[in-house]
Amino acid sequence: MKLSLTLLWTVLLLNCIPAHNLIAQGQQAPPTDVPTLRVTSTLVFVDVTVLDKKGHPVVTGLTQNDFTITEDKKPQRIFSFEAPDTHVMSTTPGSDNPDGMAPVTVFVLDLLNSSFQDFAYIRYEVRQFLMTQPAQLAAPAEMVVVGNDSLEMLQGYTRNRADLLYALDHLPAALPYKKMNATFSWERFAQSIDALQQVALQNKGVPGRKNIVWVGHGGPGVYLDPMILPPKAMEELKQYVHDTTNMMVDARISLFVIYPDLKVSGGISLSAMDSDIDLGDSDPFAGDINFGVFVNETGGKLFFNRNDVDMEIRQSEQIGSNYYTLTYQPQDQNGEADGKFRRIRVSVRDRNLRVVTKAGYFAPDKNAPFDPRQQTMAKLSEAAQSTIPFTALDVNISRVVRHPDTRTASLRIELKTKNLVWLPADDGRSTVNLTLAAVSRDADYNILASQLQRLTLSSVLPDPAHMPPAASRFTVTLRIPRKTRNVRVVIENEDGGRMGTADLDRKRIDAAPALPTPEPHLSQHRPEYVPPTTP
Repeated sequence: MKLSLTLLWTVLLLNCIPAHNLIAQGQQAPPTDVPTLRVTSTLVFVDVTVLDKKGHPVVTGLTQNDFTITEDKKPQRIFSFEAPDTHVMSTTPGSDNPDGMAPVTVFVLDLLNSSFQDFAYIRYEVRQFLMTQPAQLAAPAEMVVVGNDSLEMLQGYTRNRADLLYALDHLPAALPYKKMNATFSWERFAQSIDALQQVALQNKGVPGRKNIVWVGHGGPGVYLDPMILPPKAMEELKQYVHDTTNMMVDARISLFVIYPDLKVSGGISLSAMDSDIDLGDSDPFAGDINFGVFVNETGGKLFFNRNDVDMEIRQSEQIGSNYYTLTYQPQDQNGEADGKFRRIRVSVRDRNLRVVTKAGYFAPDKNAPFDPRQQTMAKLSEAAQSTIPFTALDVNISRVVRHPDTRTASLRIELKTKNLVWLPADDGRSTVNLTLAAVSRDADYNILASQLQRLTLSSVLPDPAHMPPAASRFTVTLRIPRKTRNVRVVIENEDGGRMGTADLDRKRIDAAPALPTPEPHLSQHRPEYVPPTTP
């Protein structure tokens, strides 16, 4: 696919779906807070899966002395070593993962990049996999759905299989209209990579390995032709994927992508080809940009052209759960912050064994521009987790309706037009772009479920900022897991950065009227919310 300059700038300027679980601590304005792997002052963690000739994980018989690490061909001294049996959780019912020693799994169901029929198949196969698991999972897992205009965490980390099945069974249907319309290709690309960034942001600073099992295409493959791109645009796009790589590496994330029996032209896709290629020590994103490259970068695996999705999920978990952890401190402590790729290679003495691990990381770039998308992510994360109110925007939850059959609640949100930053539209109207995040939190303010979407308000007035304050009303449906103690809604004006919050305690939710969940609406277009033009 050749890159359209117009579409490229759409991607670079688009703040689409900028958050999801929102657990991570937010980072504020200075560009130096952009998450990177600070190798000049920290240990580098390397999670290594060792496979025998048949592709089975080797979990015993290897010691620290069997491994060798190089960074940019320079030998590194191994600082610490953990064998696979260190990463096994207690079998005590109800035990969690307090020290982060066991790996966790993030199931990402890709509605955005899958046909309606394929997504139905994805749901079925994921359910088949879960049904084969014990009532208490071996390690915590969460479930996320990437949709047309939202990124929803159906279920936060849990070891309760029933919670994951319940969330999966009550996922409403929707038509993937962006997949059906080729003009959304680059927007889907940005949304898909932003989803990876959000899982990384959620897990930043949390110890242990995280395995993303992404079921679906992932973002569309991209072929970059430097001849048709201005240098500035090329550099910005490269920085975007470099930052994503570092966020995932820093959070110790491995990406496993599963194509659910999707036949592609020629029998193989760009992602599948790039997931097996070795580019040596060069920048892995110098050519194609797709999920196959991210798989290589993070030590995961891509499965394609098979119809046993449940088995592929099982293999992903097996590879991602049976691993050694090595750390080292780079020998060159004064390395330049040049933004170049640093190649990590791990080998073992026994040449009959194969090592699977991340390919490397990108050094910090002192000249990298500030990314407003990551600033938005951090601000939303901080506001959703915080206990203090944000009042720059006037947000209120005016009505609540419970849906006990799906363990959800519909919240009617009111937003006063005061303080909004309106932009002129081509048709003479004025518009304002908003990001809305609704989260269910437990007693410790951990996120149990979330719903995030973008909203566009429009007005027929050319300058609505000078009209008397009016209220826009819209509804968001949020899952209310059993441990929910409060709900917080966060709205940010994307263009002005102003933010408002509204809180709801469990007592008010339980006292709300109960109605059956409405039948799902198979939306085929992005909704637009039109506020009143008079007070």
